Amino acid sequence: FVDVGGIDGLVHYSQISHKGPVNPSKYFEEGDEVNVVALDYDKKKRHLSLSIKDANPDPWEDIDSIIGVGDTVTATVSNIEPYGVFVDLGEDLEAFLHVSEISWDKNVKHPKDYLANGEEINVEVIEIDKEGRRLRVSLKNLLPKPMDAFVSQYRVGDVVTGTVTSITDFGAFVKVGPVEGLLHNQEVSWDKSKNAKSELNVGDEVEVKIIKIDKDAGKISLSKKALEDSPVKAYAQNHKNGSIVTGTVKDKKDFGVFIQLEDNVDALIRTEDLHPLKFDEIEKGQEIKGVISHIDPSSDRIRVSVKRLERQEEREAMEQLNLDQDDSMTLGDAFGDILKK
Repeated sequence: FVDVGGIDGLVHYSQISHKGPVNPSKYFEEGDEVNVVALDYDKKKRHLSLSIKDANPDPWEDIDSIIGVGDTVTATVSNIEPYGVFVDLGEDLEAFLHVSEISWDKNVKHPKDYLANGEEINVEVIEIDKEGRRLRVSLKNLLPKPMDAFVSQYRVGDVVTGTVTSITDFGAFVKVGPVEGLLHNQEVSWDKSKNAKSELNVGDEVEVKIIKIDKDAGKISLSKKALEDSPVKAYAQNHKNGSIVTGTVKDKKDFGVFIQLEDNVDALIRTEDLHPLKFDEIEKGQEIKGVISHIDPSSDRIRVSVKRLERQEEREAMEQLNLDQDDSMTLGDAFGDILKK
């Protein structure tokens, strides 16, 4: 209520500021003098309606000369909500600082953990909505980017220790220094039955290798299994191109059949390499014998050919026959030498 020449007038809370409806107790104290404009007077009820905001210039009518996108301004925290913070910019202007614009840390649980009512902060104007009379600002845009600090300290191939911050259906996020990286399920273990949910808990410390850094996108890819030799690499120590192997059918695709040679060691038999077997007659769980036609530990890929099996078995049989003949001749020569003596 405002005393105007002995008559009490009412300033509705929607008529206090150009910001919109506000709590008058946050702006005025009893005894303050204010400029007002009379809106209406009811003689019978002796009711006087007043406006404070209409007695002052509307900043939105000349907003372009007051503030612009990209400007850095000093603001005062006026209200804190779980979803963000309202800040006073002066000039009867208020802006909204969304919780996602407070910090580069993606795990901000509540703005009150970072800011307090009445605190002065520098913010950057990121949006001006003239039609909606709304301003949006960012605090994090004025803070050092964690990714810049990260790339100056770490490189692809580095082995680091991080803390699991969250676990999703597709992997786990691990905080390494000032940033978070993604440990995808397929990078958790060489054992395909294991994933982030089965192997990790939030808060776990985990050793990982950095396998990709995308500075522009702000993304980091991590791997736990890269710290161990792949099963294919171990398998390749005792097998090579031309080795005859037997595997169990795990899956069928249009382009071929996947067989399991050992635990966590699979191979592909392309459709054209299945002959004389018929693709339609092959079933899961069936054992198939073939020849390794390609083995690459660096890409963890093995290809097997059934078509080459007969030729390879013939080649090995001939090699064994030649070896047996060589051994026989050597033994005969030895006996001949003895008889001569």
